[in-house]
Amino acid sequence: MELLTSKIKCGRAWFTHYYLRPYLPLTAGTDSLSHSLLKFKQRIQPDLNDWIDCSVQLLGELPFSPETIIPRALRHDETAARPDFPSALDLLGHSLAIHLRCRYLPGLLIKSRTTLPNKHLTRRERWSQLQDVYQLAQNHPLPTPSTPFLLIDDILTTGTTMRTLISAIRGDCPANPIRTFSLTRADYHLPVRPLPAGKIRTTESLKSYIFAKTV
Repeated sequence: MELLTSKIKCGRAWFTHYYLRPYLPLTAGTDSLSHSLLKFKQRIQPDLNDWIDCSVQLLGELPFSPETIIPRALRHDETAARPDFPSALDLLGHSLAIHLRCRYLPGLLIKSRTTLPNKHLTRRERWSQLQDVYQLAQNHPLPTPSTPFLLIDDILTTGTTMRTLISAIRGDCPANPIRTFSLTRADYHLPVRPLPAGKIRTTESLKSYIFAKTV
């Protein structure tokens, strides 16, 4: 198992994107990873901890400055993170901050309004929904120009959400290094992997099934 990398273009700059595995979205077929991602979003065990454990393990092999700030993408129905009801991404962010010895600041990024779910929107419609919606919260002091960022989300489909997060950061912090991470990245050319007969019940067997090999 290895951490996969790609690039995201925002404006004229390219940014490194890390992810664990490619996946086939549910709209394109019935794939095991897409079902497990839904369970992660719903904080269902053992999928929730499996994704977090593998993220911590692989990102932990990279060097991160202790000054690194980790914000997360917000759900379509959120305008700010809710510390009283942590999402799956909050649990991931907290775990990464502990193990990477960084700072998790889910309240750093806010949205000016709620947006439509991205699920059935085209790339153009997603950009129209998210353009200029994210901004840095005024109650957080601006980081120094050398402070790195690691932006996290659960999945990356078109990259629109990550680009809007990057744009929001660079609007106030144009010189700060930015890297991004998601659990998976969509690949519509993957072969459909049917679910196995019966249920996978143990954490170890689920990890083995999801992460046994790169698709």
